[in-house]
Amino acid sequence: MSLPQVSGLDTARSASQYSATPDIASNNAPASQGVQLRNEFLQMMVAQIQNQDPTNPLDGAQYVTQLAQFSMVEGVEGLKVLQQKSINMMDTQQVLQSTDLIDKEVMVPSQTLTQKEEKAIRGQVELAGAADTVELKVYDKHGTLVATKSWGESKAGALDYALPTLPAGEYSFEVKASLAGVATTSKNYVASQVERVNLPGTGEIMLQVAGVGEVPLFSAVQFGKSA
Repeated sequence: MSLPQVSGLDTARSASQYSATPDIASNNAPASQGVQLRNEFLQMMVAQIQNQDPTNPLDGAQYVTQLAQFSMVEGVEGLKVLQQKSINMMDTQQVLQSTDLIDKEVMVPSQTLTQKEEKAIRGQVELAGAADTVELKVYDKHGTLVATKSWGESKAGALDYALPTLPAGEYSFEVKASLAGVATTSKNYVASQVERVNLPGTGEIMLQVAGVGEVPLFSAVQFGKSA
């Protein structure tokens, strides 16, 4: 006669245990779960001893093996809970730190920018590879070219730019980069003020950036001074 496998303990736990997410579990959750698992295992072991066949008693070595397996399962369960708590703590710290960005300037990817007042536009062009010609063009909402910026031979990486002061309005950006006539992948970034920090259901921290809209926190490439 053999003892039931320890892995079966998972099915013995009630569904209510799984419905409680780690982020709202109490600090003594690992201990309480461990005690419950231990009690369940001991109850199963006692039941086996009480109902064993006297002519074919259980081998003591089986108890040792099952106890070792139980200890491993209990340890893994505890580590899972502690790991999730650590992740939740880091997420909370990120949220708290991100709120410090409100009213600060960030550099975020965008092909458009809406200015509420007259001011200079600052940004950055990111090149995925080397280029011998790079050109940035800025258009107003009517499609009129209002500003340009050109670079010569450039390595892969970031090219900062500061455009002349432009009036309030809607603007779009066009970047063209190439090497020996072959297009080089590029991306445009603009600097603007963080208005608020949002936490949608996806769990990803989002920044509401003035004139740009909502962008993921980790898409920002620069965090600057107070706007």
